[in-house]
Amino acid sequence: MVENRPLTVTTVLYNSEGALPRYAAALAPSVERGLVRVIAVDNASPDGSAATLRRLLPGAELLENAENLGFAAGCDRAWPLVESRYWMLLNPDVEAGADGLERLVEWMDRHPGVGLASPRLRGADGSEMPVARAHDSLWRPLCVALRLHKLLPQRLRSRWLLPGRRWTPETIDGWVPGAALIARSEAVAEAGPLDDGLFMYGEDREWCWRMRKAGWAVGVCPEVAFVHDGGGSAASTWDAGERLRREVAGQLLAARRMRGRLWTAAFAALAGAVLLAESLDPRRSAGARGARRRRGRLYLRGARGRVDTAGAI
Repeated sequence: MVENRPLTVTTVLYNSEGALPRYAAALAPSVERGLVRVIAVDNASPDGSAATLRRLLPGAELLENAENLGFAAGCDRAWPLVESRYWMLLNPDVEAGADGLERLVEWMDRHPGVGLASPRLRGADGSEMPVARAHDSLWRPLCVALRLHKLLPQRLRSRWLLPGRRWTPETIDGWVPGAALIARSEAVAEAGPLDDGLFMYGEDREWCWRMRKAGWAVGVCPEVAFVHDGGGSAASTWDAGERLRREVAGQLLAARRMRGRLWTAAFAALAGAVLLAESLDPRRSAGARGARRRRGRLYLRGARGRVDTAGAI
């Protein structure tokens, strides 16, 4: 263990060059103070991400892959080198300041039962981005569509629904995104690192699920907020339609890992039917109806088994 450097940060680079100046400027003081070790993984990025990171953050170590292995496999490449108490996955479009990282480590030290956690995330405009996410459920989509959740007390409703609600507990029965995810090395050694069979999207859901199965809590640190200018790499790589297809495919592949093929098919069919029904609601804007219709159709295709490990659906 490197006690004077409690945190190892791993960042996967792929079409990330544009975000790196802000990322590196925020992280450099932590590197200089000896708080963090940075291990970046270049997933054969077609832009100048690797060279830019070397120039902007010379204290970072760089591992290079001959091809794009995906987010999970890219992160896992760094795991055997981690010697610190904590391992953090940090997207290149997240600005993590030294004070925030230090307080995040302190929060984890005070919560020894937490295996994985996320800080709060804010958009570049200062808006809060919900990080506490509920696991998929066969009955939640229908209950929400029928507004039956309105019958629950606010605190119970918040714990059950999680995203976008007024109150979020520090430990959740759900998952947090991998954009700025801190993991206890002891918990990773026990439950295993990310599932490298999930190329991108869904790997954070499955990891949180597996941590919970191993007896570790999943947390949200309310004391720390990082700026997340989300989707930069994905937006540079795929158009909006392809990103949506990959997001839904990743979600369903992760669901298969967690609950099996039959459960996943039932969930996809129910979620797709609810979204298509909501797309007919004239009270919604045309854009909102169209978004629900596109996502609903993808779920229904997934319910028929049309999803593969490359993220096609």
